[in-house]
Amino acid sequence: MQQMDDLQRLTASQGVLLYRLVDLGYLTRAQVDELITRLVRARLIKAQEYLAFAGQLDASATLNLPHIVSRCYYAMYHAARAVVLHVRRADLDDHERLPATLVQILGRPYGDLLGRWREARNQVDYSPYPPVDLRQQALAAVSDAELLLTACREGLRNRGVSL
Repeated sequence: MQQMDDLQRLTASQGVLLYRLVDLGYLTRAQVDELITRLVRARLIKAQEYLAFAGQLDASATLNLPHIVSRCYYAMYHAARAVVLHVRRADLDDHERLPATLVQILGRPYGDLLGRWREARNQVDYSPYPPVDLRQQALAAVSDAELLLTACREGLRNRGVSL
């Protein structure tokens, strides 16, 4: 598993190198595609686990609300990274650039959704002043995370990834 961990942040130049090794006959395209698919699946599993954890938190407890928003954002973040990795053949872990890249792949509504939840997560994680509507935000975060994860899974299935 350590070997996969070393590859989880596959850079664009590393991706190019992998396909160059295909051109030179050291690897097959199927081997590279399988490696990327394994990384994509692992990232998507992480997204699903974050969403499941957020769903286990008691939303009636005020202390849990920021954690629900945060875990939902990270569920969306990892699902978006999975899609970007599959399409671009390189990982993108930049929180600010990821929404714009997602817009190019899944469309503006999904990229904008990820961007809005990044801002909300920043507020609940770093500000000492929670938003007035934090309870509604937490409930909306779960709903939006489910929506984005569904779109990411569907986008991956449409690209031939079996999940």
